[in-house]
Amino acid sequence: MKNLTILLISLFLGTMFAQEAIMGTEAQRAAGKVIYDAQCSQCHGYDGDAKSVGNDYLRPAPRAFTSGTFKFRTTESGELPTHEDLKASIRDGMPYTSMPAWPQFSDKELDNLAYYIKTFSEDFIDYGDVKPIDMPSAPSFSEASAERGRVVYEENQCLDCHGNLGRGDGPSAPTLVDKWDQPIRAADLTKRWTWRGGATREDIYQTFVTGLDGSPMPSYNIQPPEDQWALVDYVYSLGASDEADYATVLAATLVEGDFDISQGPAIFDNVPVAMFAVAGQVIEPGRAHYPGVNSINAQVIINETDIAIMLTWHDMTAETEGVNGPNMQVPDDDVLNEPIEALISDAVGVIFPSEPTVGAEKPYFMMGDKSNSVDLWFADLASSDCDLYVGKGTGSIVQAESDIRIASSFEDGKWTVLLQRSLASENGISFTPGTFTPIAFSVWDGWNKERGNKRGLTSWYNMYVPPLEQVSPVGPMMQYALLTLLAQLALVAYFRIKYRKKEEEVA
Repeated sequence: MKNLTILLISLFLGTMFAQEAIMGTEAQRAAGKVIYDAQCSQCHGYDGDAKSVGNDYLRPAPRAFTSGTFKFRTTESGELPTHEDLKASIRDGMPYTSMPAWPQFSDKELDNLAYYIKTFSEDFIDYGDVKPIDMPSAPSFSEASAERGRVVYEENQCLDCHGNLGRGDGPSAPTLVDKWDQPIRAADLTKRWTWRGGATREDIYQTFVTGLDGSPMPSYNIQPPEDQWALVDYVYSLGASDEADYATVLAATLVEGDFDISQGPAIFDNVPVAMFAVAGQVIEPGRAHYPGVNSINAQVIINETDIAIMLTWHDMTAETEGVNGPNMQVPDDDVLNEPIEALISDAVGVIFPSEPTVGAEKPYFMMGDKSNSVDLWFADLASSDCDLYVGKGTGSIVQAESDIRIASSFEDGKWTVLLQRSLASENGISFTPGTFTPIAFSVWDGWNKERGNKRGLTSWYNMYVPPLEQVSPVGPMMQYALLTLLAQLALVAYFRIKYRKKEEEVA
């Protein structure tokens, strides 16, 4: 009887301590609830079911913790995340979604929050603390492995969702939905800095073998193992860097002779590319909480008479039917899942101050203001024209006469739009060589129903227009060298005369 009592007490204590290791103490969960209610409930819901004010406006939709389904884990497909997995997701956030990183939380706060999140699903109690997969060491990257990886990429139908060049534009991409029938986009594999599971080769491997539960991304058991790393190497090779190389200045390049955008993108060969971050317009009504485009590339050339700008960005689909415009009205309660009657086309805009700016003062970047208007070069990509609008605020945008020419194309998930106009014009801003001009961009994703004030946009940047005559630095350098030499000789002569006078006085 005594032995049985000891056994029962041991089992009870073992269960209690094991549960504390998984679920934390009551005090820890209570502390986690305080943080959750203040910082997390607005999106994930007070009951962890994602029934919140933000759910209709955010994509990817906030996770419903009650489902026990988590995308980012170090565990097998279909299994729960580890405690450390939950902490990592909270601490690091989900790049380029509405889920921010929380580096300000201490490790203790992360523990408490993770313990409380587990209370929304009984699976954590039923299945205990799941073990992570064994992660092999990554072999060295090689071009041969990446080439083999392209074959594996095709054999496993990765391009059906991610596209031929990995830009997230595969034929299945527009139809993708998650476990809860919410639209979800395939990752753009060329932008490693946007990947939510991490950008290292080990992170890519982990994503392949564990999958992203609740999403259309399954787990893969690719054999032989060498092919797993070949696929990793190919996907890694699609991106240029782990970090976004965003620019702060757009520098135009002076070219000799005439150019014409009808010649296509070749006229921009060897011209520096500047990439700018695009964010959703969430300041005024018509808010785009989930913009379809997150960056745009720009290149500029000039000659003695003209300026040409080439814009490129990745898009899942080309919406070349329908209509778009900066004045289109968007209801305040416009949500992503509700259909609208009109077909919405893709569009892009370049914004300049209507008048030269003085110092650091610029018009309001949204669309100008009453005292400082902006010129909007607006290209509805269902049209063959580029319109000019003058904006004095989002409620005051008036179309003006335009002399801007346009050429556009879409291929393998990339829009290319070329705009050309004379440097000096009676229709809008004139560009003065040798000066900086503020510039901003807006992008409208028609598939995402972006129109009017619902759009992706950038802040103001500066575009430098170089002088039309490039002065050789040799002349100024020779002048500076000569002046320096003369100054040194004068200085030597001065001290020699001074020293000689002192010698004469002593004598």
